[in-house]
Amino acid sequence: AELFDWELDLPISHRTIYNLTKRVADRLRPAYEDVKASIQESEVVYCDETGFPVDGEQHWAWTFVTDEEVLFWVDESRGSQVLEEVLGEEFAEDSTLSCDGWSAYPSYHTKLQRCWAHLLREAEYVAERYEEAETLSAELHALHDDLTAFDEEDPSASAREQKRAEALLHLEGLIREDYEVQEVQKLIEKIRNGLGHWLTFITEPDVDSTNNRAERALREQVVLRKMFRTLRSVEGVQIHETITTMIATWKRRGLDPPEQLQSIL
Repeated sequence: AELFDWELDLPISHRTIYNLTKRVADRLRPAYEDVKASIQESEVVYCDETGFPVDGEQHWAWTFVTDEEVLFWVDESRGSQVLEEVLGEEFAEDSTLSCDGWSAYPSYHTKLQRCWAHLLREAEYVAERYEEAETLSAELHALHDDLTAFDEEDPSASAREQKRAEALLHLEGLIREDYEVQEVQKLIEKIRNGLGHWLTFITEPDVDSTNNRAERALREQVVLRKMFRTLRSVEGVQIHETITTMIATWKRRGLDPPEQLQSIL
């Protein structure tokens, strides 16, 4: 309202702005549902979530990212039921979810790619504080560098299977070592718990080793959360997730959001 008054010399009430954005969101909702349907059919989906208050109560802003779409979904739950609601109860078995270590993901789907960026950052953090983790951190970084370099060479399927088996043996060797410090033991436990999910990207050429796509998409939500702190109603949630989804999707597709919005309105 202040911007309209200052920039355009056009006084306008908060309620009028709210009504305008609701009308826009209502017009965009079918396109939002189309984005959701496209994501449900994708072979690779990058997922992440962050806290986002609604009327002062803790909710979660989820993001689901593919090559062509970005979907935002705000929910009071951080559980696997959100994944079922967004991706469907029968998400394709051969599709891959890229994610962090949150328990909702393995509860929902078996074919995962755990984020190496999270793992390597945690390994660096622990190694800076405990000497016995220095070799572990160096080994993990070297392994990831080797695997990503191998992946970039576009090897054959059989070579990929062999490389994955070798990498798995390497990880198993690392977690068999004895460590005294509790923080290092926690890191080893994290590696062990995700053992079947760290190496999916080796045999799946279209899958990234990190979940950076989803993390980057969530940054805008974090900025918006810092600006206005909370959404205030179920209707406000729908307005927010609809408009931000379409703007982010248009950008991802290389389209101009103002042009796309004008054509729909």
